[in-house]
Amino acid sequence: MKTYLYKILIIVITSSLLSHAQESSEKKEIIPAKLAIIAIGPKPPRRYGSAAKADDQDGEPDVNAGSAAALLPPKPGEIPPRRLHFELKKKKKKPGAKKDDKKSQKDLKSINVTFNNPSHFIEVPPSKTLKLQRRDKSELSDYISISPLKPGSMTVILLRPTGKGDKRWVSEPKQVKIDLLGDELKNKRLAILNLSRKPVKSIYHDKKKMIPSGGFQAYESIEGLELHRIAAAYGQENKIIYNTALRLNKSKRLLFYVLYDANPNTNDGRTVGLFRTSMDPEEEKKKEQEKIEKEKVTPE
Repeated sequence: MKTYLYKILIIVITSSLLSHAQESSEKKEIIPAKLAIIAIGPKPPRRYGSAAKADDQDGEPDVNAGSAAALLPPKPGEIPPRRLHFELKKKKKKPGAKKDDKKSQKDLKSINVTFNNPSHFIEVPPSKTLKLQRRDKSELSDYISISPLKPGSMTVILLRPTGKGDKRWVSEPKQVKIDLLGDELKNKRLAILNLSRKPVKSIYHDKKKMIPSGGFQAYESIEGLELHRIAAAYGQENKIIYNTALRLNKSKRLLFYVLYDANPNTNDGRTVGLFRTSMDPEEEKKKEQEKIEKEKVTPE
């Protein structure tokens, strides 16, 4: 009888250990996605004035006041929200509580939104729609939804405004999703995305190409070439957007150029603006792999 009970006890303990090991393995297999959000659009005009007086009927700054004029901040709708928020759900069970007593607790996480400037990546849950909200004073409201990202992916979301004037960024913006680890950018050193309404003439070394509105072009470095000449222009007058030379063989970094509709009054008279950034997807992928390997060998 004792032998029989002993065998049952061994089976129960073994089953429990296997179940625990399986749960731990499942948890480790969930690799987060990496996400960066960059808003691309016209810079708002500069305004100068003094602080609004108490008797101002419209609440606007009194530019005729006697005090020295100061640079005024942009109106809220002229620029995108600086930060968006999403919810992470965590289930907590009190000791001794029944299954029906489980309560879901929401944990709020933020992601920065840069405006015509490079951003950094944060880890987000993969394989699920990410609903991002903006904060207006103390209230949160829905702003954009990002379709599910693959585990281990590196994605840049470019936002484009859909409104005009001081309401340019109030309504839900358009999205452009860029998969940095996708085949389209593999081994590339320069990528150009034309989000402007103008077709753009592009030069890469001795290659000339017209990039249409919405068009995309990516280039590999030319082996043995020290300086790669790149240039772009638009319109009948061939207004220069950029004209420079790059050392693309010195690094494995990807240079990413985005062309967009700009306000000529805040863009040196040009209606096509340029946003540029650089990143090394392979290096980021290597760091992520090292992190995963480290977690595998780290005991619990």
